[in-house]
Amino acid sequence: MSLPTIEKPTIPSAARSKPPRRAIPISVCWAVAVVGVIAGGYYLDLVLREPRSMLHLTDLGVYQIAGHRVSQGISLYDTPLLGHTRGVMEFVYTPFAALLFVPLAGLAGVVRSWVAGLGNAAMVVVSAWAALSILGYRRDLRMAALGVPIAGLAMWCEPIRQTTAFGQVNILLLMLVLVDAALPDSARCKGVLTGVAAGIKLTPLFFVLYLLVTGRYRAAGMSVGGFAATVLVGALVMPRDSMTFWSGAFADPARVGVPQNNSNESLRGLLARTVGVAGIHQVLWLVAAAAIAVICLALARRLSRAGDELAAVALCGLTMTTVSPYSWVHHWVFLAPALIVLADLAIRRPGVVTAPIAVATAVIASGGVLPLLDVRASSVFDYHQHSTLYHNAYIWLTLALFAGAAGYLGSGDRMSREVVSADTL
Repeated sequence: MSLPTIEKPTIPSAARSKPPRRAIPISVCWAVAVVGVIAGGYYLDLVLREPRSMLHLTDLGVYQIAGHRVSQGISLYDTPLLGHTRGVMEFVYTPFAALLFVPLAGLAGVVRSWVAGLGNAAMVVVSAWAALSILGYRRDLRMAALGVPIAGLAMWCEPIRQTTAFGQVNILLLMLVLVDAALPDSARCKGVLTGVAAGIKLTPLFFVLYLLVTGRYRAAGMSVGGFAATVLVGALVMPRDSMTFWSGAFADPARVGVPQNNSNESLRGLLARTVGVAGIHQVLWLVAAAAIAVICLALARRLSRAGDELAAVALCGLTMTTVSPYSWVHHWVFLAPALIVLADLAIRRPGVVTAPIAVATAVIASGGVLPLLDVRASSVFDYHQHSTLYHNAYIWLTLALFAGAAGYLGSGDRMSREVVSADTL
C-alpha cells in the first residue's frame, strides 16, 4: 500500500521569475536607427553652428567654481559662487557633489565643451540601454546598436537638451537611478547607485519610498547606506561645509530663490504664481505634494507588480520633480524614460489610445521642434509664456500620465503578470 503524499502547491510561473527576455524587432531597430541618426545629426549640426546657445555650459562653470573652492579650502555655502546676491548662483548641492566637481575645475576651452557634450551624450546612451533592459529586452547587439539613435532622439526632449546645454548633473542622476533599477532584486548592491544619486542631489531619496512600497527592503536599506556613505565622505573631507549644509542650508529656500520664479516648474512654483506666497500657499503645497506622492507610490507599486517596472520608475521620477520645492526645466529628465515606455507601448500594443498619448507626450516634452513647424516658440513653455496651462505643462502632463496609468492598470488589455521579484539580469 502506497503512503499518502502531500503535493507541493503549484507556484504560478510569474511569481517565480519574469518572462524570458524578448528580442527587439528588426523593423523597430531600423526605424529607430534611421530616425535617431537624422535627429542626432541635426542636433549635432545645431551645436556646431550655435555653440553659445546649444552648449553654453553655464552651470558647469558654476560647478567648476565649486570644485576650485574645495581644492583651495574656501567655504562653499557662506557666499554665492558668483556675485553677492542671495538666491543667485549659490551652491545648493551636497558637499559630496562638490568633491565630484574638483576634477572639472581645470577644464577650459574646447576640451571643456567636448568633455561636457560627449560625457552627457554617453550617459544618455547608457540610460537608454538601462531603460531597454528594464523593459525586458534581450541584451544583445540590437540593444547595443540602438543606444546612440535613442540618444539622438532624446536630445530633442527639452530637459535632456537643456541639461546638456547647461552642463547640468541631471542626466547623471537619471543614469544612476535607471542602472540601479535594471539590476536584479537579488543583486546585493541594488539600491547603492540610487543612494549615491541622492548624495549628489537630495530629490532621488523619493526612490527609497518606492523601494519600500514595492517590498524591496534590502535595496531600500542599501540606498540609505549609499546615501549615508556620501554624507560621511563629505563630512570627513569637508567638515565645516558639511556642518553648514546639513544643519540647515539644504532646507533654506532663500538659497535657491523665490518660489514664484517663472523658471520654477514645480508644483510649488505653480501655486506660488497662482495664489501668491502669503498665507495658505505653504499649506496648499505640502498637502497637494503629499497627495500626489501617495497616489504616485500606489500606482507605481501596482505597475511594478504588473511587470511594468520602467513605467513605475519613470512615474516616480516625474513625481519627485513635481513635488520638489524647485524644479527647473532641465530637472525633468525622467520624461525621457517615460517617452520610451510610451513608445514601446504604442509599438507593441497599437490602438486608438496608446499612439495619441505617446505623440502628445512627445510634443509637450520636445525642445527646439516648434520652430520647425513655423511656431515662434522653442518649447511648450514659450508658446503662451504667462498661460497657466502652457507654463505648467509638465505638471499637467504628469497628472495626465497618472490617469493614463490608472486606466491602463484597470484595463483588460494589459498583460496580467504579477511579479513579486524582478530578477532582470
